[in-house]
Amino acid sequence: MNLIILNESDDIGGGRYRLVDHRAEHIRSVLNASVGETVEIGLLNGPAGVARIEEVTSEGVVLICGPLEKVADPTPAIDLVCALPRPQTLKRLLATAAMMDVRRLHLVRANRVEKSYFQSPLLMPENYTPYLIEGLSQGKLTRLPEVAIHNRFRVFFEDTLPAQVAAAAEENATPPIRLLPDPESTRGLDRLFDRDTNSWVLLAVGPEGGWVPFEIQLMEAVGFQRFTLGRFVLRVEHAVTAALAQLELLRTAERER
Repeated sequence: MNLIILNESDDIGGGRYRLVDHRAEHIRSVLNASVGETVEIGLLNGPAGVARIEEVTSEGVVLICGPLEKVADPTPAIDLVCALPRPQTLKRLLATAAMMDVRRLHLVRANRVEKSYFQSPLLMPENYTPYLIEGLSQGKLTRLPEVAIHNRFRVFFEDTLPAQVAAAAEENATPPIRLLPDPESTRGLDRLFDRDTNSWVLLAVGPEGGWVPFEIQLMEAVGFQRFTLGRFVLRVEHAVTAALAQLELLRTAERER
């Protein structure tokens, strides 16, 4: 837990926050922090900074926040489109998306997605949000990614996604680069960023069994470009991590030129 995320429900007034859950236990048992010491904190969807420990008891921990600074929004934005995985994989995916500053996570139906996955209680906001917060805490971020669930593949790619792109264009946002990791591709990601590494990115990652040919053809028809993540066969959450890490590496290299 690199950043302790605070919620409105923790606020007890006067810039003070009371923690009574695993965060308090982390301060007591992992950080071994005592009264007067400081910890790094962030307000959910808000600024971050340092808080001083005012009280430590077996019932909880009270923090007093110092000056807080706004956490920058992801620029440029990355929106992740992912075929809905099994619940245990989804938990890891949610944490990874938040940890690596994904702006939106679209979970879509695909041919090789079990229908039962869409009945999982994990798809309720109150159940998936803790995994997002876990990722924020690890990545030292505070902005909660948006999560949307789409149970019609064609409708999402042909109607929903183009509508979002059109709406962004009205706000003078540049068109997104649409990326599709594919083990059969030999084109490296760097070849898709030969002109602009600062574009809004739409990254589509398939299910464990991969997209079927129809799905790939449809995505290519709406502008997605295939690229390779290397010679390894990766699980969904590892493919997401590898792709996001490559994007970050390319953008960092471009900024340092």
